[in-house]
Amino acid sequence: MLIVFDAQVRRGLSSLLALAGVRGLPWIALSALIMIAQTVLSTIPVVAIVPLLQLFSDPSASGFAVQWVAGIIGTSNPEVLIPVFALSIGVVYLVSSGLSVLLTWWQSGRISTLGVRAATELLRRYASEPYASHRTRSNAEVIRNMGLVVTSVSALANVLTIYTSALTLAGICIVLLIASPLVTILTVVLFGASMMITQRVLRPAQRRAGEEGAEADLQGWFHMLPLIEGFREARLTNTAERFVGAYEQTRLRSMRAGRIMSTLGAVPAAVSQVVFAFAVAGIAAVLFSAGSTAGAITTLGLFAAAAMRAIPTMNLLAATVGNVRSAEPGLKILADASEDLDVEDAFQTTPSGGRPYRGDIVLDRVTFEYPDASEPVVRDVDLVIAQHETTAIVGSSGAGKSTLIDIVLGLLEPSSGTISVGGESIFEDRAGWYRTLAVVPQEVFLLNDTLESNITFGYPATADSREGVLRALRLAQLDSLVQSLPNGLQTVIGERGTRLSGGQRQRLGLARALYREPEVLLLDEATSALDNATEAEITRALKSLHGKVTIIVVAHRLSTVRNADKLVFLQSGSIAAEGTFDEVERAVPEFAHLVELGKL
Repeated sequence: MLIVFDAQVRRGLSSLLALAGVRGLPWIALSALIMIAQTVLSTIPVVAIVPLLQLFSDPSASGFAVQWVAGIIGTSNPEVLIPVFALSIGVVYLVSSGLSVLLTWWQSGRISTLGVRAATELLRRYASEPYASHRTRSNAEVIRNMGLVVTSVSALANVLTIYTSALTLAGICIVLLIASPLVTILTVVLFGASMMITQRVLRPAQRRAGEEGAEADLQGWFHMLPLIEGFREARLTNTAERFVGAYEQTRLRSMRAGRIMSTLGAVPAAVSQVVFAFAVAGIAAVLFSAGSTAGAITTLGLFAAAAMRAIPTMNLLAATVGNVRSAEPGLKILADASEDLDVEDAFQTTPSGGRPYRGDIVLDRVTFEYPDASEPVVRDVDLVIAQHETTAIVGSSGAGKSTLIDIVLGLLEPSSGTISVGGESIFEDRAGWYRTLAVVPQEVFLLNDTLESNITFGYPATADSREGVLRALRLAQLDSLVQSLPNGLQTVIGERGTRLSGGQRQRLGLARALYREPEVLLLDEATSALDNATEAEITRALKSLHGKVTIIVVAHRLSTVRNADKLVFLQSGSIAAEGTFDEVERAVPEFAHLVELGKL
C-alpha cells in the first residue's frame, strides 16, 4: 500500500504500526476496504447526474435509468421526470456524503487509537530502557520524539487520504471514460503530467523544510527546559531573557519552515486551476467539433459535474503528498528511536516469582567502566553490606560513590564481578530486587499533587493505605507539617514541592521511602539539605530502624555517618579502608583531614 512512497516513509510508518502493536497487513487491508467504500460513495453522485443531463439536452432520451424511473412513477413526461431526477440526485448526494462522513469518523477513530497506543508504547520503552542508556539521553530529545508520534500519525492519515483521493479520481475517470474516452484520456494526461511535474519540482524544497522544522523543534525544547527545570538559576543569573531570545529564534525557524510548507502546498492547487481553465476550453472544442450539440452539452455537463468532485480531490491529494514529504524527517527520527529502543535490554517490571532477596549484600571484585571512558570508575571492590546494619560510604568527589551505589541498586551492571544477596545475583530478578529497596536521593522528585499522593507515589492513595502514610510521616518527623497545612494530607504541594522548604522536601522523600517498608534503605546525600536539629531527628528515626532494615548511607556530612556500624572510604574507585568511624580515621589520612575540617 505504501509502495508509491520512498523507503524512508515506509520505514517510518511501519515503525509507527509496530509501536502500536498493529499487524500491518490486516490493518491496511481494512483501510483499503474503507477507501474503496469512500470511492464508491464519491463516484455515485457523478454517475447519477448523467440521466438528468440527458433529459435536459434531449427530453426524448430513453436510457435505462429514465425508463426505469418512468415505469415507477407512471409517466415519461420530462416536466415530471426532471424534478424527480433532480430530487433523487439530491438524496443520493445527501446519503453518499453522510456515509462518507461516517466512514471518515470511523477511520479517524482507528488512526487516533493507533496514535495513542504508539505514543504509550514509545513512552513505555523509554521508561524500560537500561539506566546506562537513559543517562545519555537529553530530555529535549525524548520530548521531541514523543511529539513526533503525533506527526507520524498525521502522516499516516495523510497517506490514507492520498490513496482515498487517488481511488476517487480513478472511479471518476472510469465513469468519464465510458462517456467520452478520447476527452477523458486527454484530460488525464494533461492533469497527470502537470501534477507530476509540479510534485517533482516541489519535492526537494518540501523535504528541506521538513528537516528544518524538526531541527528547530528540538532546539526549541533545548532552550525551553532551562526556564522550566532551572527557573531559579536562570532568575538568579539573569539569563532567562537569553533563553527566551534563543527560544524565539528557534520558533521563528520553525515558523519559516511551516510557512514554506504552506506556500508549497498551495502551489499544486493554483496549477490545477490554471490547467482546468485550459482543459475546459479544450474539452469544449473537441466535443463540439466531433459530435452533436446535445451530446456535447451532456458530456460537457458530466465533465463539469465530475470536476466539482475531482478538482478539490486533486488539490487535497497534492497538499497531503506535500505534508507526507514534510513529515519524512520526523518519520526517520521516530523509526531510528524505535529501533534503538527495540534492541535495548528492556527492564522487566514483574518479579520472576523466586524467593525474596534476604541477607547480606555481597560485592565480589566489582569493576565498572563506562563505554566511553578510558579507565574504570570502580575497581575490584570487595565489600559485604551486612543485613540489618548501617553501612556508610564516604569519599571525596570523583571517588566513585555514585557509580558504586548505582551498581548496588542494580541500575548499572558491573563490567566484571558479581553482586549477590543471600547467594542470589541481583541481576537475575531486578524487579524482585527493586521491590525490597527504597531510596532517598539528594534531589527528591515531587509531584504537583497532594501530600498523600507524593508519599504513595504512583500508587493510588486509599483508605487502606492511610495508616501506612501516617506511620511514614511520623518516622520522617513530618507530623507538624501535616497539621499546619490547610487541607492536611490532601494539600497540593505545588510543582516540585514549591510550598515546602528544602528540609521538608527531603523528609517527604524519606517518608515516601519508609512507606514502602523496605528491606534495604539507601540515603544518597539525603541529609544535605537538613539543618542540624532536623538531621538529629532523622538520625534518631533511622536508629529506630536499626536491626530491622539494612541501611546504606552516602554522605559528605560526617555527622550523618559517625554512628554507622561500618564506614567504607572510597578513593579513586577502590576501597581505601573500611571499619568503624574511628578505625577509618586512623587508617586514612585523607579521611582524618576531612574529620579535622568538620570540627572547624
